[in-house]
Amino acid sequence: MYKAIIFDVYGTLFDMSSLKKGMTQFDDEQATSISKLWRKTQLNHMFLKQIMQRYISFDELTKEALRYTMDEHKIQYDREDINRLFDAFLNLEYFYEVPKILAQLNNMNIDVGILSNGNDNMLRPLIDNSELGENINTVMSVNEIKQYKPSPASYALILKYHHLKREEILFVSSNSWDVTGATNFGFDTAWVNRQNGHFDYNGQNPTITVNNLNELINWLEMNK
Repeated sequence: MYKAIIFDVYGTLFDMSSLKKGMTQFDDEQATSISKLWRKTQLNHMFLKQIMQRYISFDELTKEALRYTMDEHKIQYDREDINRLFDAFLNLEYFYEVPKILAQLNNMNIDVGILSNGNDNMLRPLIDNSELGENINTVMSVNEIKQYKPSPASYALILKYHHLKREEILFVSSNSWDVTGATNFGFDTAWVNRQNGHFDYNGQNPTITVNNLNELINWLEMNK
């Protein structure tokens, strides 16, 4: 049995499609298009910044990606518009099973933490607004080391906060690149395949693939 389970945040605990719910000034089709390109650009910029070793905080990077997205959609905006749309990242909806699963893990005496590329200005309000904080014991941000996942140094943060052996930790993410990075670092990993997609094999495989966190709990119970 694992002593700690560490979750990714965006797309794993929180539903990125809920970004568009804060875009009430746009129709549904446009809001969907904007939210998808925004997330895609955010990740692209993140990877480029990491490769170039030009780190900026995730909130700044996210606003940078939003400005590009608005330009691509030929939508005029000012700083107030960007800040208002950015607030959607602080009010994302969690997946329906998340509160129950986090509580169950705590009842199983498993230490629950999150490791995110988001900085504290994004993570703390998101967790507070969602009221999930009572079942999350450790909030870790790569902003502490100024390196984005999937750099090895980012996953090493987990060992800094949890004085455990790597085999005592399970890392959980819906992002295949994140699972690959954590597996490469030496953690057991669970890929949450919510979109019924194909794993982006890059020399590493997840320990387990599940469609949601309920399946993860069932797997843990079977492998006590």
